[in-house]
Amino acid sequence: MLVLAIYNLKGNEALLARELAAVLKRTVYETSSRVRAPGGGPSVIASFPDREAARDAAEVLRARGFDLLLLDDGEIEADERRFVVRSFELGAEAAEVMRLESRGGTLEVRYRDVDLLLRGNKIVALQPGAPRYTRQLSLTRAAATGGLVATKPVREPRQPGTEEREGFLHLYGPGFPPLAWRETEIRYRALGWTLLPSRQANFAQVAAELRRRCPHAVYDERLATRAGQAQLLGPTLAAAEHLDVAISVLAAALRQPAAP
Repeated sequence: MLVLAIYNLKGNEALLARELAAVLKRTVYETSSRVRAPGGGPSVIASFPDREAARDAAEVLRARGFDLLLLDDGEIEADERRFVVRSFELGAEAAEVMRLESRGGTLEVRYRDVDLLLRGNKIVALQPGAPRYTRQLSLTRAAATGGLVATKPVREPRQPGTEEREGFLHLYGPGFPPLAWRETEIRYRALGWTLLPSRQANFAQVAAELRRRCPHAVYDERLATRAGQAQLLGPTLAAAEHLDVAISVLAAALRQPAAP
């Protein structure tokens, strides 16, 4: 799959939506949401199984003045190409290097080399099971059957759906793979006496400290909400299956050189 996204959106939204609709052969109504992205994007506008069709659409849009990202499977992040942090040492206050450990090895990264921090949540919707049936006393049924059947089946109320959230923070910079910090996978013993009772609180503490130690890096948290993920991915890609696409597109757009 190839993913085409636009970013650095500026100018008249109505005109941009018409230009996009003409190229993608969609209605202006459908493309309007793609050009209203916070911060000028990025917004995924299409996905293609065929490389030639993706490149043709990209060339036409570039000719019409759009800034584009075209990512193939090899450019979409996966855990095989990430450094998933398990243990860490942030060092003393004046430390220049963080020491990290994953399941596969260790890594040292200088804080000044980090140029982007992406904060978000993996959101998993949990659907309730089918309603259960219980039996309740029924005087009417008992009277009608002479006491042979004294109960009736009653369905319990359907429970509302719930969701689980796992916080993540990805760090980017030249010379090292994306550093994936995940709320449920990190060992927090390095926090020492500042260790808090919950994973969520400890993760928030680590994320805040990393942000403080990388003040020059861009920080973005639009992937922290379901609405933010949906805005970036658009109507054709669901965040539950394509969160890595959202992460990859956002990271690539934010790390592009500033437009003249």
